[in-house]
Amino acid sequence: MLEIKLLPTSEVEISGEIPSGDFMSGRSRALKELADNIEIDGFRKGKAPENILLQKVGMDALLEKMAVIALEKEYVKIIESQKIKAIGRPEITITKMAENNPLGYKIKTAVLPDITLPDYKSIAAKTIKETKKEIIVEDKEMEDIIERLRKSRASKNDKREEILPELNDDFAKTLGKFENLEALKKTIKENLLAEKKVKEKERMRMEILEKITEKVEEVMPKLLVEAEKGKMMEEMKMNILQMGLKWEDYLAHIKKTEEELRKDWEKDAEKRVKHGLILEEIAAKEKLEATPEELEKETKAITEYYKGLGKEIDPQRTRDYLVGVIKNEKVFKILESQ
Repeated sequence: MLEIKLLPTSEVEISGEIPSGDFMSGRSRALKELADNIEIDGFRKGKAPENILLQKVGMDALLEKMAVIALEKEYVKIIESQKIKAIGRPEITITKMAENNPLGYKIKTAVLPDITLPDYKSIAAKTIKETKKEIIVEDKEMEDIIERLRKSRASKNDKREEILPELNDDFAKTLGKFENLEALKKTIKENLLAEKKVKEKERMRMEILEKITEKVEEVMPKLLVEAEKGKMMEEMKMNILQMGLKWEDYLAHIKKTEEELRKDWEKDAEKRVKHGLILEEIAAKEKLEATPEELEKETKAITEYYKGLGKEIDPQRTRDYLVGVIKNEKVFKILESQ
């Protein structure tokens, strides 16, 4: 008997049993998968007799592998037949498991909440009108960069005093293909302006998204929020590693545990999840998709980038990531055009 219970945090709990025949039908596949991944003295991998294999791994390992195989099929069947808009990775608990018996299970999964979108185009137009900033490059900013460039070309006299190069056309030519000092200044200004435009674009996008988010009241699925905390943890660990620090030393320095960090990130993680679902909902409403041509172009670029670093990428994960990036970019272009 299948029982589906709606939980208050955009989750469902599914309880049921898989008939013993369906459960046991995965036995051969489970044995093969176990045999292919274990070394047994006197036998080639995957060629040990069943009784020898079971002596090595135990009946529980076989039943657990069979349960995984059975639940993979059962979960997809339930989701499709009950039209459950499941998202994220489900939490699966085995409640009853024995040879030649039904397999009892309980599954908890996040479901896509029915988000009621506000008038996002009006919000975007109002936000742009009220918060748009004029982008200018101040003389002081250019002077600071030029001063740093001079210091990078400084020399020392006999008294070990720093001697800065004279600011003229010859100095400009030492920095690249610049005909004169004015050409250098022009390039610096253009680069500063381009950098400021990118930052302002990102600021405006986040400002618009924040204003839309304020109008969305639905509670985010707990499973997705916890998964987002996991992503945030991995991002922080990577940043700490790139700084040349050990994760354990960093935690000791800030006097916090991983669990305390996860607790601190509750609101930020929930907001990140909400942002993602809002963008997905707008993309669906506007019928925005990533075309095969767009995916091919972006996949080629990202593959070549990682190839240059001597790294391989997971094709499916890369595709899923790029689909989201492309659709989000299209959403933001619509919002920016208001």
